[in-house]
Amino acid sequence: MTSFIVLAMAVVALTALQIRRMAAEQVYRPTTIWVRVVLLLLFGILVLLVDMGSVIALAGIAAGLVAGLALGGWSLSRTRVFRDADPGRYQTNPYVGAVIIMLFAIRLLYGATEARARLGNPAGPVDPLSTSWVAALLYFLFVTYWTVYYIGVIRTFQKPGHR
Repeated sequence: MTSFIVLAMAVVALTALQIRRMAAEQVYRPTTIWVRVVLLLLFGILVLLVDMGSVIALAGIAAGLVAGLALGGWSLSRTRVFRDADPGRYQTNPYVGAVIIMLFAIRLLYGATEARARLGNPAGPVDPLSTSWVAALLYFLFVTYWTVYYIGVIRTFQKPGHR
């Protein structure tokens, strides 16, 4: 039980820090953003490989992709870009990103709780990545939203004269 409490506290703290960071102006660092995109894509590939055995999970993946694309594009259109600052900065619309981060954190905690509850299950260990179509939807919503958003930020700063 103690390890779960520590995990829950860590997830809540990291979630709060991420949401707080999103509310402030962020320095545009293309290398850092590309590293995030690559890590997100690797995570997405991992989840895809784990969930490919279930048609229901693939439906969740498709729904997460569509929702992530739509929300990422919408949130990107509400991002403020400060090109005149040195270095360039941008400020996200914190609401959509905060909701997506919170859903992802809740999903992680739910998966940890479920895995802990089934630890004594004679059928074997629980794989928290492939427990349902909702899990696949939330994972791919997170991955797709942030990938679309970060690539959009990079493209915005590459456009000359765009504000």
